[in-house]
Amino acid sequence: MSARLSPGGALLRSSRMFSVPKPLPKPGGEAAAIARFGSPTATAPFPTHQSITTTESSRVLGDWGFKRSLPLRSTTKTSTPVVRIKQIDCFENVTDYSSAADHTLSLQKFQELNLPVTLPGNNRSRLGGLNVGAKSVFEDDGDFTYMEPGLGNEEKRWKFKGPWLAGLTEGEFNRYLRKSVRNKRDAFRTFLKARIANALTAAAHQKALDAGKNIPRQIHARDVTDEQLTEYLRKLRSDRITLYSLVSEFLDLAPLNPPSSMADLGRSAEATKRPSLYAENGPPICHPSGGISYLRTAAFAENHPVYGPQAHQTPVLARIIAPRSGPTTAKLGVGGFITETPQGDTAFNQRSFLGRKASIAGVASFDPDIKGGAKAYVQPTSARMDSSGMMQITVTEANEEAQLISKETVGKVKIYNNKTKAEGSSGQERRPLIRTLRTTKETDKNVAGSTQTYGLDS
Repeated sequence: MSARLSPGGALLRSSRMFSVPKPLPKPGGEAAAIARFGSPTATAPFPTHQSITTTESSRVLGDWGFKRSLPLRSTTKTSTPVVRIKQIDCFENVTDYSSAADHTLSLQKFQELNLPVTLPGNNRSRLGGLNVGAKSVFEDDGDFTYMEPGLGNEEKRWKFKGPWLAGLTEGEFNRYLRKSVRNKRDAFRTFLKARIANALTAAAHQKALDAGKNIPRQIHARDVTDEQLTEYLRKLRSDRITLYSLVSEFLDLAPLNPPSSMADLGRSAEATKRPSLYAENGPPICHPSGGISYLRTAAFAENHPVYGPQAHQTPVLARIIAPRSGPTTAKLGVGGFITETPQGDTAFNQRSFLGRKASIAGVASFDPDIKGGAKAYVQPTSARMDSSGMMQITVTEANEEAQLISKETVGKVKIYNNKTKAEGSSGQERRPLIRTLRTTKETDKNVAGSTQTYGLDS
């Protein structure tokens, strides 16, 4: 019979402070786990295990706070002593761990960018809508998990009980129908009866108001007959938008974009709701910030010690990962995150025949002669998390003066007190004014005056 666990030991075992949280599912879901073509050592889009570190004095002894000590050879000879524990005590009686430097450094680099995480723009391209300014995910009107009735903020909700149907595979969709939908048929019929009762009550009240009569009693769901329900279901089969709105409300599904056909929009019996911010690409798998940044805005000015407040923030040197290939834009690496080149009339999109701006080497084609690889300065503006948990960074073209100041900071160029020859008033090189002083040579010895020195004797 095993020894009884003490109350203190039970408290420590159940405490979150002294326990490792359960790992998250792998990125991509079941389909990515079956067919994974990426490198096994590549950095995952988001961390699945907690990063753990320890003090330097404990690291020298191999003490990381676990059941067994970790090897000194792999944990002390590294500049980033951070590990992720896959199993504390596996079948081989060893601790399965690996380095967590990839996500740890990515988090550090992202926080150095001082970027706020924003909501995706409500851009309905099929209706010609424009994406208005980005808003932080921590604003009060969008940072909530419980929606109070009557507030009208349904389009900003990011947490749903049901899945996003457009992101499910065929197997996942069939499994969802079999486990979560088919056993709710009776509950859905009751839900429809309640909607019919509300519609009949509203119609009866409006008719009484028009006729100047007393308001009749409210119709309840139990008063709706099966014939009325069958007739309502027959109407819903020809109105797909209304049917999906009712099913989505009943199952609490993540929203989808309305159909693009104008005929479907004309046949809609009820007014469609404003599409959600996550209708096009799906809601995020966690909070829209992802816990990577808690800044609400990037509206601040940097103060240079010599030049004073700066109009532009310090640009970031991005690496050109892949050059432009046909219609595909070039890919940039900014702080460990892959992003696309800035849109519009920038130096990244200039063709060789335009000649209005100096083109950036390595964007149009791969240039092996560039030492250290092709790089270019960009200005990160915002970041957002997509439905798969990946961070999408938006960058713009960096200001030329900001680039010079950034290069001067690291010692690549010299701007301050760098006077050129053309700064003179006459445009010529200034020469120092030199005055020649006449000096007399002292004699080596004193000579007394005589008739010979005065020239009296011949």
